[in-house]
Amino acid sequence: MKQLPSIQFDMKPINEFDQIDSYYSAGSDLVYMDVITTLIEDISYPVFIVKNGSQRVYTLNEAAREGIDASVAIDREIHQILQPNERVLEDQPTVFFNNQWYLMSTDSFTAGNEVYDKVELKAHSSVPDAITLDRWKHMIAVMLHRFRSPLTGISGYLDLLMTETKDDHTIKRALKVDEGVNHLADIMDELEYFYHIPSKFDVSKLESVGLTSVLNRVLLDIPEELRTRVQFLKTTDAEPFSATKDSLEKVLWILLSNALSYSTDGSPVTVSQLSNKSIRISNEGAPIAEEIRAHLFHPFVTSKANNLGIGLTMALLYASQFGGTIFQTENGENGRISFTICFP
Repeated sequence: MKQLPSIQFDMKPINEFDQIDSYYSAGSDLVYMDVITTLIEDISYPVFIVKNGSQRVYTLNEAAREGIDASVAIDREIHQILQPNERVLEDQPTVFFNNQWYLMSTDSFTAGNEVYDKVELKAHSSVPDAITLDRWKHMIAVMLHRFRSPLTGISGYLDLLMTETKDDHTIKRALKVDEGVNHLADIMDELEYFYHIPSKFDVSKLESVGLTSVLNRVLLDIPEELRTRVQFLKTTDAEPFSATKDSLEKVLWILLSNALSYSTDGSPVTVSQLSNKSIRISNEGAPIAEEIRAHLFHPFVTSKANNLGIGLTMALLYASQFGGTIFQTENGENGRISFTICFP
């Protein structure tokens, strides 16, 4: 580390950025910022130090440099690097950076005679990142490999038993076992489908997609008795989205199916186009329990006994194909449950 003989630290550790100049007895603005740069360097999530007045980036840490060229970022206005989606979560802006979604927070502090903003990007606790999704898919691949072989053996043995025996009671019991084996095979098929969903974001595949045409296509795959409950609300100046049509259709189908399944009987489900950056799907119903909500997009999380609990995880994988993500944005407020699809 660079030696700074002109700085004298007192015994209090530097763990807050506001009023940072109170920790030193002397030093120039440049020396202050050298210390701040050192403090943020090892933070695991992206951090930008921004001049409060001009909103230009002064420095950034290693986690932020992984997503951009630092030499280009320095002295650029922060809004040219980060473009918050202000309308998604009321309490905190969301940001798409380095092919990942973050919650953005900003705190001001003084260094010498200048005021700076510390802009931090942290992952949403309930929305897994791409690395976590890939780890789950790898785990599922191992499970499929280990379970398929014995399941095939059991099925073959049952077929042989029913062919050779003439005892009606034995055949009846074997058919019950075979029913259970087939149910397990269906679960394996569902997991296999989940495993093969690609999650890579390819900007070259993005196209201009209008929500009306996509939604009409999705509604054709929903039973007619449920279809009439879906209401579409859009702004008069609604613009198309930058997405991949097939992936967006799959995301909408999963979210609409969930909303119809969990909503109050007969109540409407609304699809709202907030802007060309977000779509909200809302239904009336009871709030999701906090223990489930904390892991809402994780696989095998469900309140229904017969479900695998991979629907929302699949929706997240499809959304990631066009750089998008999904947040739960209402949980019982005004009697609504809402999920919002975000576009970069």
